[in-house]
Amino acid sequence: MIKEKDIVKDAMDIASNYHGGMVDKYGNPYFEHLERVANRVRDMEYDMVDETSEIDLYVAAAYLHDVIEDTDYSIGDLIDVFGETIAEAVKLLTRDKEETYADYVIGIKKAVFLEGKIARVVKLADLFDHLMGPTPCPANLVKRYEKSLYSLISKV
Repeated sequence: MIKEKDIVKDAMDIASNYHGGMVDKYGNPYFEHLERVANRVRDMEYDMVDETSEIDLYVAAAYLHDVIEDTDYSIGDLIDVFGETIAEAVKLLTRDKEETYADYVIGIKKAVFLEGKIARVVKLADLFDHLMGPTPCPANLVKRYEKSLYSLISKV
């Protein structure tokens, strides 16, 4: 496992390499979405992260949150480079194609331990970026993302 102080840079490098050349629906480099999510997670540190000494785990997971879903990078690769905590958080953030979106969000919400907390914060940042980012959210997804935000921020 790499030194904890290097995980954000290493996550950024992997995300940049594996998402390199990918673009979003509007033709913008996909990596810009990952950077915005990571920056938003860092902005959420004092409100959403229990132990601020763990913020690098959250930020690294933010950079990596789509790497399993969108590339050929594997959970095994994540475990080898980043360890179980980040790998499990990213796994929670990776939606199984057979799973409904609502069940996927509920799975993140119900997850406990540090991995679940990381996944919840990263998913909130991801949803905020989709809804309020520099490109418009497709109209057919706005309600789904809003409902997901409400679910993830609710206590129960």
